[in-house]
Amino acid sequence: MPYTVVVDSSADIPPKYADRVLIVPMPVTIDDKTYLEGIDLFPENFYPLFSSLQILPKTSQPNLKDLLDRYEQALKGGNEVVAIHLSSGLSSTVSSAFLARDMCSQPDRVHVIDSLGASFGYGLLALQVAAEINSYHSWEDAERFILEKIQRMRYVFTLDTLDYLVKGGRVSKTAGFIGGLLDIKPILHITPDGKIEPFAKVRSRRAAIRKLVEIMEQEVKDSEPEIIAISHSNCPEDALTLEEEIRSRIPVKDVWVSQIGCIIGSHTGPGTVALFYPVSKRV
Repeated sequence: MPYTVVVDSSADIPPKYADRVLIVPMPVTIDDKTYLEGIDLFPENFYPLFSSLQILPKTSQPNLKDLLDRYEQALKGGNEVVAIHLSSGLSSTVSSAFLARDMCSQPDRVHVIDSLGASFGYGLLALQVAAEINSYHSWEDAERFILEKIQRMRYVFTLDTLDYLVKGGRVSKTAGFIGGLLDIKPILHITPDGKIEPFAKVRSRRAAIRKLVEIMEQEVKDSEPEIIAISHSNCPEDALTLEEEIRSRIPVKDVWVSQIGCIIGSHTGPGTVALFYPVSKRV
């Protein structure tokens, strides 16, 4: 039975790869008006608004109808659905996905997976699953393959400021206060249970980018070259610097770069640079 991979828009998949999966839009509310990411709100018109907003954008899990519509679209095409969604440690999207599955015409052919990740790290994982999953002849084997990929994917990132994550409740107020007081540039990561935690701290933006490379270099030193991903929120020059540093120091198959979308960007703010790569065992 062939499979169709469905993701939500927090996967930050670039337009040139978007036809490889089905994408469920997620809502973003700005000044009491709600938009759907990828339908009527895009990074190019989102980030210019950000600095002028008095109240931070609010995000929520996808509408049940939108989830259901995408699942049914795949089912009507004769495929089983592999629905890989934003980490349950950051969002209730996975819970909504299970509800939508139970509402489907063929719920037994809809498989909901918690990515335990976010942004283009989770997007890269989903694209790789979409490319390989139809070589598996049973769901048990396919699921084992997906879960192994999830366990291997590493998420590390640096922020211009912790303020937005603190306001959104993703990190503690204490961490935000210390970061702001000392002008520290934090390095954070997503843990194996899909939550954001501090990982390291440095004194400058340039040092933060170097630290991302050093972390990756240490964690993949015994691994075969792989495709890795970088995402950024309205700071393409920093993403390019990170890519160039990696290519000069670490053997990789390729580097895919994406703009952080409106869902993730609502919580991290502009100036975020994130790095995603597989390791032999997730740290």
